[in-house]
Amino acid sequence: MGRVATSHVPRPAALLWVTALAVLLAACCGGGNVIPDPYFIETQYQTPGSWAVTTGAVTVSGGAYTLYRPTNLGAGGVTHPILTWGNGTGGTSSDVADTLNHLASWGFVVIASDSGTTGSGVEMLAGANYMVSENTNASSVFYQKLNTAKVGALGTSQGAGGALNATLNSNGVIKTALTIELPDPGWWSTPVPSLTTLTASIFFIRGTADFVATESAAQNWYNQVPGAAAKAARKGTGHNEIGKTNNKLKGYITAWMMYTLQGDTGARGAFAGAAPEINDNTAWQNQAEKNLP
Repeated sequence: MGRVATSHVPRPAALLWVTALAVLLAACCGGGNVIPDPYFIETQYQTPGSWAVTTGAVTVSGGAYTLYRPTNLGAGGVTHPILTWGNGTGGTSSDVADTLNHLASWGFVVIASDSGTTGSGVEMLAGANYMVSENTNASSVFYQKLNTAKVGALGTSQGAGGALNATLNSNGVIKTALTIELPDPGWWSTPVPSLTTLTASIFFIRGTADFVATESAAQNWYNQVPGAAAKAARKGTGHNEIGKTNNKLKGYITAWMMYTLQGDTGARGAFAGAAPEINDNTAWQNQAEKNLP
């Protein structure tokens, strides 16, 4: 599969939940001066998952892609959800390798286009369809190791628009989308899609310091969606936050994908239920959710 990324031995998800519970109990029951983390879901998914990660390269329909995937595919009988990634204008997947490796450490197989023009969604959908086909390719390392019913699309800036287009044109293959710094319609050089027929769930993320992706546009995108949707803005972050190592967005990005594609009930608490964590998180604003299961 190509080069091997530096492996790590992160804490298992179960241990992270036990740790969070222990902290809460210590604070409630006289355990010294321990202060509980009020946003422990975000903290949990900001931390690397339990899978060591391998990277590699593949060509699909003449286009270059980078793969980020669990090293020991299918361990314990797991079948891995698929994520397809779209870059911002002129970018490559190496610009966001920190986040893509992070998602792979949580059990996702990520296929990331290395094109810097992904707004049409063509490259992203081709990547998703390629991974779906690899699950039935007996000569592939991915053979019968993928959950082809659980496919997500995500991208930043132009790639966020690509995530929308890929999802809308996937005939139901892509089940959830996540847009990071989705540009206002005035920035688009291609037709702006309508989301009134969107059947996949979707999460819109932006930074409050981003003038390319404004809150008024985010609200309009959100209002168009007839089904399951969420939105939120990270305070003080700009258009290129996702390119930073250990950026401030990947905790809830990971939680959303764990919730929608891996059925993680702990991650669900960030967005759904009686008191979604993200709504109380003081590092975020403009939070809203609707129709989330």
